[in-house]
Amino acid sequence: MMKNIFLIHSLNGNTIDSFAGSVEKFCKDNNIDYYYPIFPIRAEASPESWGKILDEYKDKGILNSDSMVITHSIGTKIVPKYLVKNNLSIDTFVSVAGFVDYSGTRTDYIVDVMRITKVSDEEFDRCKSLVKNRFSIYSDNDSNSPLEKCIKYAEKLGAEKIFVKGAGHFTQKDNITEIKELNEIMKEYINK
Repeated sequence: MMKNIFLIHSLNGNTIDSFAGSVEKFCKDNNIDYYYPIFPIRAEASPESWGKILDEYKDKGILNSDSMVITHSIGTKIVPKYLVKNNLSIDTFVSVAGFVDYSGTRTDYIVDVMRITKVSDEEFDRCKSLVKNRFSIYSDNDSNSPLEKCIKYAEKLGAEKIFVKGAGHFTQKDNITEIKELNEIMKEYINK
């Protein structure tokens, strides 16, 4: 099997406008396969709808035990659920802006999506055994969740905590087009 990097976008798909370009550039510059699946967004997002798309990569052996998966926002919830459901091991998992217990002020579809994507303690525990290397990147001014909920996510995942000051939810709105700490994780991944 070969190493590859997957980037799993946020609920609104706005990862493409923030740091996705820098991940793609890193992969091209380092000659590593890069995948950025496009999933149903907003009210259409669910573990099932995203799982069908991930199945295509899993069934072809592309998403495999040598893969690195970088997730943003809602992806940090759906991917652990997917790995556990499919008993799928990967090499490295990076959550960007992962949090437990959504505390934003929205009352529309986001509340429903957050409910159906909640990762149980059992799923977190099982995910730990399926992923060799786990990292959680978060900030102190995330509009979706306070710092303690981001730290709690990292702890439940058993991830190495990486704090980035003032990066918000790591979107274009937060002026994020690249995450230097993520670049370091990707360098470590491709060089081992």
